[in-house]
Amino acid sequence: MIELQGVTKVYPRKGAESVVALDDLSLTIMDGEIHGIVGESGAGKSTLIRCLTALEKPTSGAILVDGKDLTTLSGRPLRAERRRIGMVFQGANLLEARTAAENIEYPLKVSGIPKAERDARVAELLNLVGLADRGASYPAQLSGGQRQRVGIARALAIRPSVVLADEPTSALDMETTDQILDLLKNVREQLGVTILVITHEMGVVRKICTSATLLDAGRIVESSSIDHALANPESRLAKKLIPLPEVEPECLREDTLVDIYFTSRPGIPTGSKVMARVAELGGDIAAGLFESVGEMQVGRLALAIPAQKVSHALQAFAADGIHAEVRA
Repeated sequence: MIELQGVTKVYPRKGAESVVALDDLSLTIMDGEIHGIVGESGAGKSTLIRCLTALEKPTSGAILVDGKDLTTLSGRPLRAERRRIGMVFQGANLLEARTAAENIEYPLKVSGIPKAERDARVAELLNLVGLADRGASYPAQLSGGQRQRVGIARALAIRPSVVLADEPTSALDMETTDQILDLLKNVREQLGVTILVITHEMGVVRKICTSATLLDAGRIVESSSIDHALANPESRLAKKLIPLPEVEPECLREDTLVDIYFTSRPGIPTGSKVMARVAELGGDIAAGLFESVGEMQVGRLALAIPAQKVSHALQAFAADGIHAEVRA
């Protein structure tokens, strides 16, 4: 389990106002979760990574991994705790002069693991990440996705309880991104590790995260399970995950734009109920967005509804338990 307790990081600047990179963050991430840390550039994600890996100490607050406060440790005890955290870097960050197998072996070697045990662990990890036949290949001989698979294997080499994945798919195409995200899910299921995914890509969160935290200017805007966020139409996290569809002005004519938000699960046909209600009201679907998140289907529709029918439409959707609001 990872716990942040009032974590603040301030960078003083000579002759200028100090920069507050993290502002009183408190957060609990349970064992076995895949938790997304989401935010745009400047939100504080990079600073949080450096604090979580104990490369920097926060100005105040505590960071507990499996009950041990990293901010109170130094020297050998700190190095021992760092081994409980594996790191997957953006772009893999491999050692170009070493083979795939040697890259995976490296953290084991510096930890003093005997060679026979190292060789067995490397073979196991190459098989886990689908590269059993590429251990002798150098990074330059591997595709971007294969390099990231090596990076994931290396992060798992010392059997960490936590894996931090920093923008793990930002340099990959869509197909390869899906493969790497599927691999991370498989790692969680097989090994039971807790995975933190630091990203600005909401598609990554939709695909693999069980919970997420939205950061903005060093503060937590919202933190919850994905299911809980999506069940709440007013959630800022949900609005980031499933954004409002854009509507061309010519689609409206003199109609009013009403936004519909709904979720469906197996056996609960909310989507068909929405479509039946739209047909009954005589509105037009100006734009729509549908996404699958786990077992949940999430939809946002922008409806062009005649002005005289808007009040009735809002009441009808409310009676159906479907969130609807006039777009400002």
